[in-house]
Amino acid sequence: MPRYKVQLKQGSRTIVEHIECSNVENVLAFYQSVSTMKITEILKVEYELPASAVIPPDDFQYRSIYKGLIKDTATNKSRQIILHNIKLSVSENDIVPLIRTHMKIDGASVDSIYCSLFKR
Repeated sequence: MPRYKVQLKQGSRTIVEHIECSNVENVLAFYQSVSTMKITEILKVEYELPASAVIPPDDFQYRSIYKGLIKDTATNKSRQIILHNIKLSVSENDIVPLIRTHMKIDGASVDSIYCSLFKR
């Protein structure tokens, strides 16, 4: 059965909960029946790290942030991307082709990265 990540808000408080339901309509119906909070986002969980997986310790051997502005020139749409904990062995020359290969902007291919910034 699908798992969903549900974001709820009321006032200045935001809560994220996980729920298992047969579909999005059931998630909406459940929370609208039991909660005064407003659902602001429902995401289907496509991947979850197995409980048996080992989380690496924080050794601080990484660059803390990479920011880039990516663009599809055909539609003239652009987005900012932020990546965290970048391996020290990975450079801008490594990241740019990976962005072009794997990322999209509203379904369109990324053909330009016009700003790249690393923060230590």
